[in-house]
Amino acid sequence: MINTDLTQLGVEVVVASARLTRMASRDVSALPHAAMRLLGRLDELGPTRISELAKADRCSQPTMSTLVQRQEEQGWVRREPDPADSRASLISLTDSGYDELQRARQEAGAAVAARLRQLPATDLTTLEAAVAVMHQILTLDPLEDSPR
Repeated sequence: MINTDLTQLGVEVVVASARLTRMASRDVSALPHAAMRLLGRLDELGPTRISELAKADRCSQPTMSTLVQRQEEQGWVRREPDPADSRASLISLTDSGYDELQRARQEAGAAVAARLRQLPATDLTTLEAAVAVMHQILTLDPLEDSPR
């Protein structure tokens, strides 16, 4: 594995995971894809400013503000004053929003499971190990480019 081009492997992981996510989200009726991304991001980050949510989602602040407002009207997110800056607000997930996110995730998981059932047990074991490695990757800090 030392000769593996890690950049190419990284590309393949990103492309495959993005395609899998899009495939699974097509079958989610619980909430729109943009709302699922926002609720998921809040689940990951906790209370966050709109500017940081926009940056994380690579969209404009006005676009994120509109999305947050829609989810606030649904009761899925709430605004609270930012204790570090009284002019700003922190957006956080409500219990109702978390429940809605979990329903959407279950629908997406069921869509993937319908395909997983077609795989042999050895592939499922490999996939379980790969998911564990993906979680590990998410906890690592990036290092400076170095020869591998």
